[in-house]
Amino acid sequence: MVAAPRAETAGTGRRRSRRLPIVLKPFVALLYVLVIVAVWAGYQEAADVPRFLLASPGEVGGQLVDLARDGTLWTHLGYTVRNIGLGFAIGAVVGALLGVLVSRSQVVDAMIYPFLVVFQAMPKIALAPMFVLWFGLGLTSQLILIVSLSFFPILVGTVTGLRQVNSGYQDLATTIGMKPVAKLFRIDIPAASPSIFAAARVAVVDAMTGAVVAEWISSSQGLGYLLVEANSSYQVPTLMAAIVVIIAVGVAVYQLVTFVETRALSWRDPVPA
Repeated sequence: MVAAPRAETAGTGRRRSRRLPIVLKPFVALLYVLVIVAVWAGYQEAADVPRFLLASPGEVGGQLVDLARDGTLWTHLGYTVRNIGLGFAIGAVVGALLGVLVSRSQVVDAMIYPFLVVFQAMPKIALAPMFVLWFGLGLTSQLILIVSLSFFPILVGTVTGLRQVNSGYQDLATTIGMKPVAKLFRIDIPAASPSIFAAARVAVVDAMTGAVVAEWISSSQGLGYLLVEANSSYQVPTLMAAIVVIIAVGVAVYQLVTFVETRALSWRDPVPA
């Protein structure tokens, strides 16, 4: 009776011991960056790539400093981050609400879910010009594209999580007379939260992709617009600087959701970063 828990604890300890200590993770991330920069610089020198095709790490770094110094970077970055936040928030709410409805009603599941799957299968980049045509240039069409990319992972994560809730918890809630709404918020959603957060990590990166694509097509601000502007004027250092910032934003928003997940679900094993 006692041996099994001990064995499980020992196994858990061994499993945890194989994880990289938190204090070392920033150094490992920095090492990755240095390796990428070294390979980048080495390839450019070895292959003798023209500067108008591939800027050097030094040129890109210098351009980043210039963009930050004159405020251009912060203007475009702020616009993109705002759109990511708004689009992800709306997409998360829509996806979670639809997920609850689909998981609770077979009628809704049969009527809506197949349509949503078909909608998700459509290439959103191809739909982006249609959104501009229907909703015009500006924030509205941009947010619709971001929401269309980010809500589906939340929907799937919510449905999957709610359908995997232990039936014993639900039976206990029914036995003590807990009302459906109370059961949803006090039992079902907390139990499904690991699946929902896992979906949120995917959705927030999709939201960033949607923001950049939307700005590429229908905006005069944002990192996507900066890409278009640099590409049209053959400013390769600016183009690559914008790409570097976009990658950094994607990593940052992913890590932010992971951080929130770790704090909200502190009762389970740490989430891999």
